[in-house]
Amino acid sequence: MPRQQRKQHQNQRPNRRKQYQVGGAGGEKYKPGFPMNIFQKTNWFWGVGLVAMIGGLIVGAFAFAATQDVNPVFDDQTPTSTIAATGTVSGTATPARQQFPAAEQVLVPTSTYTGTISTSKGDIEIEFFADVAPNTVNSFLFLAREGFFNGQVVHRVDDGFVIQSGDPDGINGNGFDGPGYSTNDEPNQIRNERGTLSMAKVGGQTSFGSQWFINLDDNPTLDYDNGAGDSFYPFARVTSGMDVVDSIEVGDIIEAVTFVEKPDPNAPTPTATDAPETETPASSEETATPTP
Repeated sequence: MPRQQRKQHQNQRPNRRKQYQVGGAGGEKYKPGFPMNIFQKTNWFWGVGLVAMIGGLIVGAFAFAATQDVNPVFDDQTPTSTIAATGTVSGTATPARQQFPAAEQVLVPTSTYTGTISTSKGDIEIEFFADVAPNTVNSFLFLAREGFFNGQVVHRVDDGFVIQSGDPDGINGNGFDGPGYSTNDEPNQIRNERGTLSMAKVGGQTSFGSQWFINLDDNPTLDYDNGAGDSFYPFARVTSGMDVVDSIEVGDIIEAVTFVEKPDPNAPTPTATDAPETETPASSEETATPTP
């Protein structure tokens, strides 16, 4: 075949790589259907895949959360928060806080008072210095009568120093919650010896709320004549149960604080001249609570 005819013949061949005719006619290009057509749009394909993956992760997270107990129950079953020695909380919510405008008068001047601090480790028996610190003792007795201390935790234990409780917000709070009122210091010369109880307070203050501590050792740096910082004035002492005090750890529960009132055999017998005059109202100075 002549060269010119062969060239014309080659130009007449269909280009199979560029065009495919459906049914051999019509000249219409082949368009694949769903889902194969998504492979022709790479950006769209990867976008759909990314959305599907994120959606799967979200659904999986919700499914996992649904299997978890949002209010886990622990073995102690106590109504207050407890905390292990390592500092990890293992309890339920703290009881509702009680707030008072002031301490009601509980202490009777002609009586003596002893108390029991019942803890999760055992009982601690104490006697109060009502004659030396009447306002401090009265506040403590009032809060004990109201059940304020019941269910609280021991939120501080410093070996060889003190154990401390009386904070209604315990370990979960900021450490400065109180009963809603404050009581002024009652300076005395009783030393913070092992087994004595004093009220805790914010540094530099001369009043306190509801937090109290028991000295684990003799702590002269807390005494009235320490000459270097704040003084803390004992209002009671342990008479039995120092082994319990020594065994207490952070998170142990103060189950209850109770007290017993007994007439003071050494109290002077009231006379007729001691009776208040009913004809003339007493002034505010006469009715004020005396301080030592």
